[in-house]
Amino acid sequence: MASGGRKIAMENSFDAIVIGSGLGGLTAGGLYSHAGYRVLVIERNDSFGGAATTYHRGGLTIEASLHETTDPRATPDAKGEVFEALDLYKDVEFVPIEDFYEVRCPLIGSPLTIPHGIDTLAVRLAERFPDEADAIQRFLKQVRSIQEALLMLMDKHGGLWWLAHAAELPFKMWPLLRDMRSSLSDVFERYFGDNEAIKLALAANLSYYSDDPDRLWWLGYAVAQGGYLHGGGNYIKGGSQALSDVLVSRIREGGGEAIAGQTVVEILLGEEGRAAGVRYRPRGGGQDAVARAPIVFANASPHAVADMLPASDRNEFMAPYSDKALSTSLFSITLGLNRRPAELGLSAYSTILVPDWVERLSDYKHCGELMADVPSDRLPAMVVVDYSRIDSGIVEERAFPINVVGVDRLENWDALGDAEYHAKKDAWLDAIIRRLDAEWPGLEEAVIRREFATARTMRDYLNTPGGAIYGFALDAPDKIPLSGPPRSAETSVPGLWLASTYASFGGFTGAMGAGAAAAKAALRYR
Repeated sequence: MASGGRKIAMENSFDAIVIGSGLGGLTAGGLYSHAGYRVLVIERNDSFGGAATTYHRGGLTIEASLHETTDPRATPDAKGEVFEALDLYKDVEFVPIEDFYEVRCPLIGSPLTIPHGIDTLAVRLAERFPDEADAIQRFLKQVRSIQEALLMLMDKHGGLWWLAHAAELPFKMWPLLRDMRSSLSDVFERYFGDNEAIKLALAANLSYYSDDPDRLWWLGYAVAQGGYLHGGGNYIKGGSQALSDVLVSRIREGGGEAIAGQTVVEILLGEEGRAAGVRYRPRGGGQDAVARAPIVFANASPHAVADMLPASDRNEFMAPYSDKALSTSLFSITLGLNRRPAELGLSAYSTILVPDWVERLSDYKHCGELMADVPSDRLPAMVVVDYSRIDSGIVEERAFPINVVGVDRLENWDALGDAEYHAKKDAWLDAIIRRLDAEWPGLEEAVIRREFATARTMRDYLNTPGGAIYGFALDAPDKIPLSGPPRSAETSVPGLWLASTYASFGGFTGAMGAGAAAAKAALRYR
C-alpha cells in the first residue's frame, strides 16, 4: 500500500527518473540515457515539452514560448554541448531570422530596425543617434569583450594554456569582473546618461529577461543579448515542440520511457534520506504507481518539489532559495489571420511596440500592473512576432499566426471567478487587437482566431509559482560577487537534482544548461 493507504497499481525500476518534461528535464534525461542508463520521464500534462510546446486550436498552430533562440554553432551557448552529445543537429533545423527586431517608439521616431551583427548595429545606431556614436562604439565593444571572455571560459583549455596566458587573463576577464554587481541601468547610465531613446532602442525586448532594468543583472543580460547580436537569432523549424520531441525520442532510443498525464505526488527517500524513486498517479485520479531509481531529476520549481518531499525535509530543501525573487510572468496572445501579416504592413519578423507613456526605460516596470484593471488608454509594451515571415513550419493554410507577448502578473487574474476572468480576458483581447489595428490598419478585420494565455495560465500549465516563466529573477547581486544570480542543480537531498531554469537562468539556453549541469552532477555522484 502507498502512503495514505492508496493501493499501488504497479512498481518499476529505472536508473533515473525525470519529473516534468520541459527542456531542462528532457536534457538531463537525454544525457543520462546517452551515458547508458535507463530513464523514465513523468509528465503531468497530456503532451511533452512544458513551455517548449506547440499545439493546435481550430486550424491555428500555437507556439507556446519560442520567438527566437541562438544557434550554438554561431555563439558561446550552453546548448552546444547538448546538441553535440545527443547529435541533435541532424534532427533539429535552425531557421535564421533576418533582423533582431524592429522597435516602434514615439521617443525614438520612425521605426528602427535592430540588426544582428555588432558592427552592423553600431552603424545603424550611429545613423539614428549621431551624437552618441562614440558611446555606442564603447558600449558595443564591452558587449563584444564579454562574449570573447565567455568563449575563452567555455573552451576546454588545459593547465599549461592558462599558465601561458596568465599575464593577459586579467585584461580578458576585466569586462566580466568590472560589472559583476551592476544592473542594466547602471551600465546604460555610464554610457548614455539620460538619453532614454537609445536605451529603449537597445533594450526594447527587456521583457525577454525582466521587467525592471534597475534590478536586471547586467552580465546575464549582456551574455544573452550579446549572443543574439553576435551570432544572430533563429527559430526552430516546426516550433519548439520539434526540439522537445527529438529529446523524448533520444530517451526512448536509449531504452527509457516517457509517460504523460501522470502527476508525481511524492518523492520517495531511502537510507540516509537519499532519493529512491517517486509515487505518481493519473492526473484525473486512479491508482498510484511507484517507480524506483537512485537518481531523480526535478524539472520543476523548488516550491513544487518541496511539496513532493516529506514534511520534515521541506525547510532544509527550501533554505537555499529563501532569498530568491521570482521572475516576471508574461501574457501571450496568438492571433490567426486570414491574410499574411505582411499584406497588412508588418515589415519585420519581430516588432516591439513601446507605448507613448513609456518615456524612460525604467517605466517598463509598470507594464505588468496594467492588467490589474480593465483596459484604458494605457497599454503595456508588446512584442509582435510574425511566424509567416520565415520558413517556421507552423503556418497553416487557413490561419497565419502572429504572437503578442508582454509582461503580466498573477495577481492581475488570480482572485477572479471564471465568468469575470473570461470577460476580462475578452476585454483585454479587444483592446490589444485595436492597438494592433491602429498600427496596421485592417488587422482587426483579418482576425479569425484568437487565444489568450495570462499569467494565471502560465501558473496552471507550468505549475510555477506566481506564473514565473524564467525561474528566479535575474537580479544583480546586492552584496558580494556571485552571491546572487549563479545557481546550482544540487539540492539538500542526495540523489535529487534540480533540472530547470530555477537552477540556471531563463530561456531555452538556461533550461538546457541546467539540465546538462544536473546530468553531469548526477553522473559524478553515481
